[in-house]
Amino acid sequence: MSDTEGASKNELLMAACKQDNLDMLEEVLSSDATSFDINHTDGLGNSALHYAARHGSTGCLEILLYYDGIDVNKINRLEGDTPLHKAAEFREPDTALEMVQILIRGGASAKIRNKLKQTAGDVAPGDTHSEVKKFLEEVVLASQFDLRDIAVEDDSDSDGVPSDDE
Repeated sequence: MSDTEGASKNELLMAACKQDNLDMLEEVLSSDATSFDINHTDGLGNSALHYAARHGSTGCLEILLYYDGIDVNKINRLEGDTPLHKAAEFREPDTALEMVQILIRGGASAKIRNKLKQTAGDVAPGDTHSEVKKFLEEVVLASQFDLRDIAVEDDSDSDGVPSDDE
């Protein structure tokens, strides 16, 4: 498709996420995989995931995260933000929390710091996004532990026989 024929598949991908247009997104994703780049970025380094998070497009986030090869931790050039940063600071707290949860389930890292050395939890507005901050703090804490480091209480003696106090 030439520039004179309309928007490229990459431009349509971005537009779909800005508008939460699931039909347009599905049309792009169902086209030939060589006709678009799922990790395409604009001049500022924002990807489709950045735009979906910036515009509260939860449906687009969910669909994009099923696409093989998507970079959920893509860092933009302007602020050094990931899509998780954009989701955490979204103006509507309930939508912000939903998007943050979707991105974390999709493999986003809550530890990445932007150019101002802020994590996604740091950029979430403290006065309105307490649930977002709490969720991201718990994710970071959980990532610091290896399940093998946690002592498990065993009801059996070392020989496998239940202890007398049962």
